[in-house]
Amino acid sequence: MLAGDLQASIAERREREQNVPIGYIAADESSVLEALAGGADEAAVIAPYDAAQLAAFVDRLELRARLRAESQRLQEAFAHSERLMALGTLVAGVGHEINNPLSAVILSIEVARRKMLPALEAARAIAAAVQTGEPVPPQAIAALTKHTASDQGVRGVAGIFDDMGAAADAIASIVRDLRTFARSDQDEPSERVEVDELIEHAIRLSGREASRRGVLERDYAANMPALVVPRGRVTQVIMNVFINAFHAIAEVEHPNHRVKISARADDEFVAITVSDTGPGIPPESLERIFDPFFTTKRQGLGTGLGLSISRAILRRLGGELSVESVYGEGATFLCFLPIPSQEMLEKTSRLPAMPIPNGESTPARSILVVDDDERVLRSYARLLGSRHRIMVAYDGREAIDMIRSGSSPEVLVLELDLPGEESRKLLAWLEAERPDLARRTILATSGGSDARTAEFLRGYRGPVVLKPVHGRELLAAIDAVAHAAGGEH
Repeated sequence: MLAGDLQASIAERREREQNVPIGYIAADESSVLEALAGGADEAAVIAPYDAAQLAAFVDRLELRARLRAESQRLQEAFAHSERLMALGTLVAGVGHEINNPLSAVILSIEVARRKMLPALEAARAIAAAVQTGEPVPPQAIAALTKHTASDQGVRGVAGIFDDMGAAADAIASIVRDLRTFARSDQDEPSERVEVDELIEHAIRLSGREASRRGVLERDYAANMPALVVPRGRVTQVIMNVFINAFHAIAEVEHPNHRVKISARADDEFVAITVSDTGPGIPPESLERIFDPFFTTKRQGLGTGLGLSISRAILRRLGGELSVESVYGEGATFLCFLPIPSQEMLEKTSRLPAMPIPNGESTPARSILVVDDDERVLRSYARLLGSRHRIMVAYDGREAIDMIRSGSSPEVLVLELDLPGEESRKLLAWLEAERPDLARRTILATSGGSDARTAEFLRGYRGPVVLKPVHGRELLAAIDAVAHAAGGEH
């Protein structure tokens, strides 16, 4: 057998039968090393007819297989424990996410009670009168008419039930997310999932932490390939990295903290990156950051197992977890996941997607906001972030670089009054390189502050929102340009 073939053969057998002891009697020491590297529990060169050596080989095989199984069991227990610890840090945020729709349900029930109970009492009185042949009480007719005659009557009650249903769906979705995240490894099948759906699953569990401490940006390339992975395990990895980023930005005071998650793909891998504006990782810690029980966090914020377990999960899936950091300038974690073959995609059924709750929490469109004022960017993020995927750029050059690198905004909100003609240069570049996005660009401006700006605005065909920007006007402009672009196809 050629060098490498033995290792691959044993590795394939180990993948198929993880719980079976695997031993290999080799012809030479190089084959022993190949077998052990492939995942054999024991390998040795044994002289022919040497019963004692063979018996010792079997004893070592059984012992090492038992130790391997125990180590795997402990690793799975640690992974589950770390996942539940991470989940514990999110209780306050998840509680808020549940309490909001729960409040909507409770308040809607009270409104429905006030509206419907008088109408039901009136209907009961009318029915009783009809059955006994007595005159129908005028007050009952008046009460029933009051709740049904107006345009808001039946439709208003129907709207209440619609709101209650949407809120209940939101709660159910959060509970499904939590159950998936807390599920043990043995219960986790691989399934076909979309990359953005996988990331949004993690964000729904942990994204609120970032929004409280800074701007959360989402930048996903278009037409990402599907993955075949255990959803809960990969969600755990993304959340571990998220939580590290949230803890990092909480360590230093900064006027413009950002956590950015991006997704790109090449021919072999999908890369999900999480970048933060925290203090970064010291050079002496960078080499040890994935070691078990090593942590740079202050006491009480982690066990030091999260990143080690996350890297092990990705490596078992054929991927990798790495980190880049310049101390003092933040850190970027890169999660690499292998793109499945067409055969694997066809063999793997796509389980029903985790539904995203209806309403303002649904990220509907990808929006790039370009403004040089951090306060304005934070305000845009608060207004739009609960409904849309937000990316930010501080000038036209950064926006162009983002788009060239694969960012795929559906709508662009541009501050017209950027210094140095930046906004006009960006608009010219869009007209030449991305005319589709140029038609979906909304200008934000304080108005015709000078004759040249006023003349430019008179000739601009797209939507313009005047500062101070009102949320309703901006949301309406976003919907308008998105719908107009949809109608062009």
